[in-house]
Amino acid sequence: MTNYRNQQGFTLIEMLVVVMIVATISAMSVLAINQAFGRRYGAEADRLLIWLQQLSENSRLQGSAYGVVTEVMEPGSQLRAVIYYRNRWVAVTAPAPFALSDDAVLQWLVEYDEEEQLLPQQQEDSLLEESDEVDGGDLLLPEIAFLPDGYIEPQGTLELSFVGAKETFIYRWADDGDQIYSTLILDRKSGAPQQ
Repeated sequence: MTNYRNQQGFTLIEMLVVVMIVATISAMSVLAINQAFGRRYGAEADRLLIWLQQLSENSRLQGSAYGVVTEVMEPGSQLRAVIYYRNRWVAVTAPAPFALSDDAVLQWLVEYDEEEQLLPQQQEDSLLEESDEVDGGDLLLPEIAFLPDGYIEPQGTLELSFVGAKETFIYRWADDGDQIYSTLILDRKSGAPQQ
């Protein structure tokens, strides 16, 4: 008879059970992390939609044209709101700039003619340039503008994607014939991951 009291160590079955438990927990952790990243991207896309809608509402409530300018910074980029004031675009502090995550890729797909400005902006030989109101820097020109009458100019879409993510978020404005209204719609499109 074998004396079981002197046996030391683990049996093969016990080792396999432990390995299976560790593998299951690891797989569940990886899945949870991937889902968390997917929710993070969707949350950022939703926050951008709210920020753009806020600009549209500010434009209608205040009776002023608001625009969006992309600012490239060292760690990433951000979107800044500008307002049309005294025949030029001026950066505003409210709403606060929208900071994009480091892996975000933003593409403006708008039909914009360089010769046609969104609103008449002062040229280099204008009276405003000669006055002390301008610090000599470049005048701002937004990618899109929310007009007080409820339109967005120019026409087009905005695509937000993330490096390594399969989902692309497309912002477009609902149209009625040839007029573009500032009703923003967020569509999601799945495809190959961005690189």
